[in-house]
Amino acid sequence: MKIQCVIFNYNLPKQTDETYDCLIKNNFSQDHIIVVDNGSDKAPPALSTNLALPFNVRFSGQANVTLKFLMTYRPSDYYLLITTSAKLDPIVNYLDICHQTIDELSASFGVVMASLEGGETETISPEQSHHDLTHHNIPYRSTYSAQPIMTLVSHQLLSICYKKHAAYFNTDLKRGHGIDIELQHMALNHGLTAVVSRDLWVHWITNQAHKLKLADESAYEYRCLAQAEMEKCFAKRYGEQWEIQFKSQFAKITGAKIEITTRNRYKFASLRQLWYRIKLAFFKFRK
Repeated sequence: MKIQCVIFNYNLPKQTDETYDCLIKNNFSQDHIIVVDNGSDKAPPALSTNLALPFNVRFSGQANVTLKFLMTYRPSDYYLLITTSAKLDPIVNYLDICHQTIDELSASFGVVMASLEGGETETISPEQSHHDLTHHNIPYRSTYSAQPIMTLVSHQLLSICYKKHAAYFNTDLKRGHGIDIELQHMALNHGLTAVVSRDLWVHWITNQAHKLKLADESAYEYRCLAQAEMEKCFAKRYGEQWEIQFKSQFAKITGAKIEITTRNRYKFASLRQLWYRIKLAFFKFRK
């Protein structure tokens, strides 16, 4: 089986090179590691860069271009996608863990997200906590909307998304918010796995580019605009109550307990989109 690694660099060249070096130490072949620079002029490319975009096309553009290129000219069985929000741990051999994970889930492999340590794991995504999975001795867990900090995804699932212009190929999700949810939706629709792994884990370094003032908008602006983009896109594709549809599908297929609120002030996507735009306008006014 062949695993192609992709490191998406967003203005963090040092961290990108550290990730690259760790993968090399794990015995990933240089020929199977793509380091893609997002084209921003706020920081120089990483030394390990071997695919540079001419200008900043944000995360969905970066992922879209890179994965189309790889799937067309260098197809692999699986793709390990890593963002600069991930810090790899030297005690983990990511190549061995990827092979182990693929072997265990090979019959229906769709996507496996890494579990997380640090950052805002315990407040934003506690169900994806590496500590919690280890404490309960659970190798895999179905988690609605896991953070895609490190993602191992099959060529089969990416091909489905490619044909449907979904997830990484959905350019309406410019800032990337919602890619994980749509990827999970596509996997479940086609009987493929969509889980978080206990053994594939990374340290979550939250909002690093924002903290170093290397982003082109504040973290708050990013969250508001990314959420509004997702609401608009999914309402158009799946209907105003897309979130209830997605959560119902997840609960039915995985058997997971999940809160599905029908009495919600912002139940409809267009109202939620408006709410995030109002929050952003108020934020800018206060500044």
